[in-house]
Amino acid sequence: MKNTLELLTSTILGLSMIVFGLNKFLGFIAIEPPVDPIAQQFLGAMFSSYLAHWVGIFEVIAGILLLIPRTRFLGWLLLLPIIFNIMLFHLAHDFIGNGIWLVPTLLFLMLAYFQKHAIVNLVSA
Repeated sequence: MKNTLELLTSTILGLSMIVFGLNKFLGFIAIEPPVDPIAQQFLGAMFSSYLAHWVGIFEVIAGILLLIPRTRFLGWLLLLPIIFNIMLFHLAHDFIGNGIWLVPTLLFLMLAYFQKHAIVNLVSA
């Protein structure tokens, strides 16, 4: 049961990271701008400086790594700063927004629970 849930969690998170990472390049999903003017400035600076493209590249790479069981932990590590920044951005500037950010955050935390043995080994090394 645990392996099935881990596979399902990593597949959903991996595919969503690939889709949203590719969206930064192709723009096939329309995203409404946040209400907060500071958040609008931040996103404007992020997209005009090509930082969003780099984040998109790492989202796609991490999503692919999540789909491969042998490299799942490496994909999780690559997603750690991305998910953390997504979570902080929405908590600080767009909490009442669309709430879609909660899904990858919860999936990421579930995957952290499944990867706890690798996290403990990394911390204790």
